[in-house]
Amino acid sequence: MKMKFWQKTYIFTLILFLICIDLGILSLTVYTHTKSVESAETTASAEQYYIAMSFERDHSDLLESSKTASPTLLMQTFGAHYLNKGVYLEFRKENEILYSGFDRQIDIDEGSLMHTDIDGERHIIISTPICNGNYELVFGKNVSSLDDEFASLMLTYVITALVVSAFLAVCLYYILKKLSAPLERLRHTTEKIEAGDFSVTADENGSDEFTLLAKSFNSMLLRINEQMETLSSDAKRKQMLVDNMAHELRTPLTSIHGYAEFLEKAAASEEKRIIAAKYIMSESERLQRISEILLDSAYIRSSKPEMQSVDIPSLLSDVAEKLKQKAKAFNVNITCRLSDMTVKGNATLLSMLFYNLTENAIKACTECGSVVLSCKGSIVTVEDNGKGMTQEQLSHVTEPFYRTDKSRSRAEGGAGLGLSLCKQIAESHNALLEFESEVGRGTKISVCFTSPQ
Repeated sequence: MKMKFWQKTYIFTLILFLICIDLGILSLTVYTHTKSVESAETTASAEQYYIAMSFERDHSDLLESSKTASPTLLMQTFGAHYLNKGVYLEFRKENEILYSGFDRQIDIDEGSLMHTDIDGERHIIISTPICNGNYELVFGKNVSSLDDEFASLMLTYVITALVVSAFLAVCLYYILKKLSAPLERLRHTTEKIEAGDFSVTADENGSDEFTLLAKSFNSMLLRINEQMETLSSDAKRKQMLVDNMAHELRTPLTSIHGYAEFLEKAAASEEKRIIAAKYIMSESERLQRISEILLDSAYIRSSKPEMQSVDIPSLLSDVAEKLKQKAKAFNVNITCRLSDMTVKGNATLLSMLFYNLTENAIKACTECGSVVLSCKGSIVTVEDNGKGMTQEQLSHVTEPFYRTDKSRSRAEGGAGLGLSLCKQIAESHNALLEFESEVGRGTKISVCFTSPQ
């Protein structure tokens, strides 16, 4: 089982703290014991010095009172007196023991201090020359209390270390658990996203680094969702485009194939052959128009058009002139209401834009209809009094291959790509294409330029 991040942090932090605390307490205990030993040695040295000075004084007095007096009795008197006080004395002369209060032989160099074990207890042994070097005094004192004190300190250390360690372990556990809670919630959020639930969001309560991470995560998730929606929408539009294109191409291809087969196999008159050939040419021209519009759309998407100053009134007048004959054929009147307006754009593409919009307006009109081209400020409008469109039709009008009147459009060779191309041209000029329409009262199309010159 893999450990979580907070669990790893908990273990390593706890180990580090315990090592530091244990080393600190142990060092303090050892330091205290060392100081106690040094203090005991100092006390023993002072006591040994006092005994040596007392013995030398009494020994000097003894020799002055009698030249033949033996110092052995004095040594025994000193030994017995201090033995009752827990102090062991031993007097030597030239490595010969004259008196000893120890129950065993003590090996120690003259003028040195050592610790030794006697009957399982610690003793401090000090050797020093006395009486001008005639004798050697060996001093011994029981300091087993030092070991008892050290044992007590060690027991206290162990208990303190265990209590502190347990307290620290519990506190550190809950602290890290609480601090890592936002990260744990973020992990659960990512698991839900991994399972396919993109509606979840990370908790943003707080002001620490985890909160900033949650905010960044939510921002990223929002962009991902937006991008996924865009990709899904694009995929649907592309699939619809492919489906519609297949549908649109099937009709002319079927007609071309049928009339070509008729010309090849049927024994028809010259007049019928000419009619069949005209149908083939008409459907071929329709396929050619579809391909040209698709190529124009691809060019606009992939290339940035060259921009220059374009005089809109002159451009609209030229479009009206080009469509005058077609309008006359439909018995539609074209009117221009123009004021000064210049935009930064591509004249060829803008001409194509207004030409398609005006041509569609003419086709939408009934007998004796009217189309009005106008420009003012930063807005160009193309308005007709034709059949108009429903709100449902308006929502799809710029989609490729969409036609509000499919029977009329096919009869006239339309493919439903004109307004889709117009939308792309407008977008390439940072312009907004707006539609207003009412069934039976006509349609108004506005091209709003955001950066007129």
